[in-house]
Amino acid sequence: MLDHVTYLYGFNLEFAERLVKDLSDEQMAAQSGGVINHPAWSLGHLVVAADHLGQLLGLESTLAEGWGETFKTGEEPSDDASYYPSKEEILGALRQQHARNVEVAKSTDASRFAEPHPNEATRDHFPTVGDMVVFLMTSHEMDHLGQIAAWRRAMGLGPAERD
Repeated sequence: MLDHVTYLYGFNLEFAERLVKDLSDEQMAAQSGGVINHPAWSLGHLVVAADHLGQLLGLESTLAEGWGETFKTGEEPSDDASYYPSKEEILGALRQQHARNVEVAKSTDASRFAEPHPNEATRDHFPTVGDMVVFLMTSHEMDHLGQIAAWRRAMGLGPAERD
């Protein structure tokens, strides 16, 4: 089962890269059509979530200073591109987080995934470590990638093209 989850995690990364491949750093922070979660914020937020995922599986945080505040849940994204790291910095951080999370997930003892989720505030929704890991690697990422796909339409860019 873990192979299926890590496969989808890789699929999400490829989709994320495809969604923003044709965008400039300035476009990454543009807001249009009432869609405020632009690509810079959405992908940065996924980097933060991926860092939390790694920590849940025992890794040390590698999150760049300030990213936790810039991309935190509930933060109102700014349309000022200079407020965010560049597209390449964000994608590089996302790639790095994905690589380390796949490695640690595949080497984690299966019993760890059955342990109760340590965060009591989210345990109602994600009772076990495994529930949270699968959510973060699949549903959470695809939710934010869907926001970027909707953002592209609102910006008049159309769907991301496959190579």
